[in-house]
Amino acid sequence: MLSVFDGLRDVTTLSVFVRLACALICGGIIGIERSYKRRPAGFRTHILICIGAAITTLTSQYLYLNMHYFTDMARLGAQVVAGIGFIGAGTIIVTKRQRVKGLTTAAGLWTSAIIGLTFGGGFYEGGILATVFIMLAELVFSRIEYRVLENVWTMCCSCTADVMSRC
Repeated sequence: MLSVFDGLRDVTTLSVFVRLACALICGGIIGIERSYKRRPAGFRTHILICIGAAITTLTSQYLYLNMHYFTDMARLGAQVVAGIGFIGAGTIIVTKRQRVKGLTTAAGLWTSAIIGLTFGGGFYEGGILATVFIMLAELVFSRIEYRVLENVWTMCCSCTADVMSRC
C-alpha cells in the first residue's frame, strides 16, 4: 500500500470527497472511451455507476463504523456486483446477422462499478491500477484485436464450396 493514501483511508469528509472524486474521474475516463466509440453507455453512464458504487461502499462503512450497526460491510457492495449485471444486460444485443454487440460496454459498466467499490472502500491503488489496465485493454488491445480479426477468414453458414472465396 502506498503511504500517500494513509490519511484518506479513514471515513472523513475529506476522504469521502477524494473517494467520490476518484470514482468520478476514473469512471469518466472509461466512459469517454466508450462515448468516443459511440457506444450506448458512455461518459455520464460510467460516471454515475462508478460514483453510485463508491457511495454504496461508503454507506456500508458509515453504518458499521459511525452508526455502530452490526452489519456486514460487504453486503451492499455484493448487491452492486449482482445488480449491475441487469444494467449491463440491457446493452447487449444480437444483430440480424447473429452477431453479439455490447459485451464490452456491459463489461465496462461492471468494472466501472467495481472501481467505484474500490474507491468507496479506500483502496485507491486498486482503483487507479484497474482504470489504467481497463484503458490499456480498451485502447491498445482493441487495436491488436482489430488487426488480428482483419486477417481471419470467416465462413458463414450459407457458403458453399464454389462461393467460399466470396464469403
